[in-house]
Amino acid sequence: MASTDLITYLNYMSTWDTESDANIDQLITEQTLFIGLQDFESDSVVDSEFNTLNDLACEVRDLTIAADAIQMAADAAAVASIWSFGLGMAAFVALEAAEQIDKAVISSKSGKLNEKLTSADSDISSQISPNVASYVSKYKENNNLIISKAPKGLDTTTCRSNLMQFMAEIQRKSGKLDAATFRQYAESARIVYNSDEINKVYDALDQLNFSAKSDADVKKFMDVLVGLQLPSQAKFGLTLVTSMSIAIMFYKLKIANTAIKAQAEAAGIPVEEVNTSAFEAMDAVGKFAAVVTVVMSVVDVVLNIIDIVDVVAQCKKMCDQLNGPIKASYKTYFNGIKTAAQQYREAIGAPTPPPQPPVTGNSAGKDIDQMHAQIAQYGSITQFGVRISTISGTANTPSQSTGLASKTDHGFGGYNGTWQVGNWGDTLRFTQ
Repeated sequence: MASTDLITYLNYMSTWDTESDANIDQLITEQTLFIGLQDFESDSVVDSEFNTLNDLACEVRDLTIAADAIQMAADAAAVASIWSFGLGMAAFVALEAAEQIDKAVISSKSGKLNEKLTSADSDISSQISPNVASYVSKYKENNNLIISKAPKGLDTTTCRSNLMQFMAEIQRKSGKLDAATFRQYAESARIVYNSDEINKVYDALDQLNFSAKSDADVKKFMDVLVGLQLPSQAKFGLTLVTSMSIAIMFYKLKIANTAIKAQAEAAGIPVEEVNTSAFEAMDAVGKFAAVVTVVMSVVDVVLNIIDIVDVVAQCKKMCDQLNGPIKASYKTYFNGIKTAAQQYREAIGAPTPPPQPPVTGNSAGKDIDQMHAQIAQYGSITQFGVRISTISGTANTPSQSTGLASKTDHGFGGYNGTWQVGNWGDTLRFTQ
């Protein structure tokens, strides 16, 4: 039913009208960080991180036998890795997840892999840019707050999408976003949600849903919006109902924005409700929700893996999934938030942030330092079946900042090597 989306929206947003400044400020900070995301390249970072994860997972697979099975609940690092990597992007139903983790068995050989999984999200985002790292950190930090306000059964993605739509509407109409204004709009949502008058919109949305969605059908719905007599205390009630109703027509009922705009103007609805920025904001929120859904699918993949009782089969499955759908989901997520953030920023009229400097200056010498750090943490580097546990000396040209670097002193545990500066995790090749 089309009305369900509006009911859900008003119900959820009404729960925020008495929230503290501190908690609302956390949401505003997250949105500010989202708006501040700039153009960035993330695929190579994801590839590099997942090469390391895959190497570690395959090492566990190759070493594990059935006798290595242990209870996951007895391994703190393993539990931490699931909550960070598997469930980090979701405010999951904690009791259900905890019960599944308690029952799961894992390989006793998976310590290094679990340690790396625990920091994977932050490792990826911090290598992309400081802005991305800050956004992902705040996103995960806010999960519990966002879901704590939700009616039973409402998922994190819907909650966050509603908040993004809500905050965009405030900024488009008020030109500012602060805790006091946020609460005023939330109060209007509560008053409208508890009114009898809103039932007219619910009924009209459902009638439109089951209609041919002709111009006349759309105009009939717009006339209902124009004729609403919402409680006078709901200062921003009509704005919230109109904007969300139009959003539902656009993304759920698939009515063309040209038809929506024409019939809204014919009914006398203010032009700012259906201008280009309104539809851009709706589309940006839709794109945001889509990429969040993709990365949230990692939750199911990871939980399905730990649900495999045979640890040998479990380790094999982890290798397959890390290098397949999980890596693909992370690529989609980071590319998707970049696109959605740009469109959302333009829709609400926020200024384009200044470009950020690179995370660090790349050099072949720094790459060698990173390799040393990985060996210190995980015991080895494995590339295409060749595993090394010691490195002597440095690159042929340590100051080299671009291009193909080389090390030809057999310092990679007896091997020579070449790699692209700044992306050794994805490009390092060992030769005799």
